[in-house]
Amino acid sequence: MPTPEGRVARNRQRRSEAFLTAGLRIVTEDGIDALTMARLADELDTAVGSVYRYYSSKDELVAAIQGHAIGRLHRSHDASVEALADAVAAHLAAPPPPLELVRLVVLGRWLCGAAEHYPEEVRLLQMVSSRRSSTLSPAAAQGLVPSTLALLTAVSSTIDAAVGADDGVGRAIVWLMAFGGVVVADDLEQYLPGVLGGGRLLRLLNADLLVGWGAPRADVERIEAAVDAVVAAGGPPLVV
Repeated sequence: MPTPEGRVARNRQRRSEAFLTAGLRIVTEDGIDALTMARLADELDTAVGSVYRYYSSKDELVAAIQGHAIGRLHRSHDASVEALADAVAAHLAAPPPPLELVRLVVLGRWLCGAAEHYPEEVRLLQMVSSRRSSTLSPAAAQGLVPSTLALLTAVSSTIDAAVGADDGVGRAIVWLMAFGGVVVADDLEQYLPGVLGGGRLLRLLNADLLVGWGAPRADVERIEAAVDAVVAAGGPPLVV
């Protein structure tokens, strides 16, 4: 039988998740400045004091929202990319491209898929990265370093292995920032429906960046086609 302490911990975790989910929605819809403790309490029909019992300040709340969102993306990356890359590598006819390149292309496709499956998390990552001044105190920002670096390291190590570079972190930042810009541009789909929307520019961006970094375009196109075939056949999903 669950102990009372265990039930309390689970209830607290669920409550915290609810605060972070609602806070993320407010931030991505209306901006970080729109997030207040009172607004969050109203969203969840609870007292402001309840929010303060979990987060002592807006600074702490924003840091928690950002860390939670980045952590969710990182967990999705870990659960998605390797399994799909292995399946795609097995699907490719001989001679197969290098496995490192397969992983890099699959990583790019995961980024595209994440924009659809985790739109708020991806939008927040773009918002945070594009702000000229941080909304966080140095102490709160420091708390984001582990989760942010973990995601950047996962992306940059895949880049380094595939293109034989040693500046994967810089390239990863370029990739993510360019990716975020295209996600924002897709909001204008109604004006250019044949160009924007549907992830078209995201896939074009990924392919062009990989080729620019030295990947043979023919190999990138082969791997892209294999990703589509594996996912369509019920293999590992593009995004978990």
